[in-house]
Amino acid sequence: MVERVVGVVSGLVGSTFGLIISAFALFSLPLNVIALMHLFGWSWFGALVGTILFACIPFIGQLGFLILAVMGAYYVWDAGLDWHKAAYPSTKTFSISMLSEAELERFKAEVVRPGFEQACKAEALKTVGFDGKLPARAASQCECFATNFAAKLTRADMAAFEKDGRYPDDLQQRAGSEVRRACQN
Repeated sequence: MVERVVGVVSGLVGSTFGLIISAFALFSLPLNVIALMHLFGWSWFGALVGTILFACIPFIGQLGFLILAVMGAYYVWDAGLDWHKAAYPSTKTFSISMLSEAELERFKAEVVRPGFEQACKAEALKTVGFDGKLPARAASQCECFATNFAAKLTRADMAAFEKDGRYPDDLQQRAGSEVRRACQN
C-alpha cells in the first residue's frame, strides 16, 4: 500500500502536469487570500480566517476554495506577478462629462443625494441634536433637501464641482428657492 502511494506521488511529481497541480495546491491558500483581499478589501488576516472558514464548508466551500484560488491566480497574473497590486487594485476614476444620462441619474441617486443627506444630518446633529439623536423634523428636512437639491443639479453644475471643488455661484439662487418651497413642512 505504501509503495503504491509513493508510486503515485512520484509519478505526479515526475510529470509536468503533476508539478503544476502540486504548485497550485501549495499556493492555493495564498491565492484565496489574495482573491478575498481583492474582492472585498479585507486585511490579510481577515481574508486568511475567511478562507479557512469557507474551506470548511462541505462541497460548496471546497468548490469555492478552488474557484477563489483560480481567481487569485488570475489577479496575480494580471498584476504582473505583484501580489500587492493583485490584492489592492488601483482605484478607477471617471469624469462626470463621460457618464451617460442613465449613469448620471444613478450617480445622483446613489452618491450625491445620500452625501447631501448625510452632511445635512451631521450638521443638524451639531446644532439641534440631543444625546447623539436628531429630531424627526430635522431628519425629514434633510431628506427633503437632499432629494430636491440632487434633482436640481445639472451636469454642468456637477462638472464645475468636479473641476473647481465647488458648485457654481448661481446654483444656490437657481435651486435654493425651489428647494425651500418644496421642503417647507
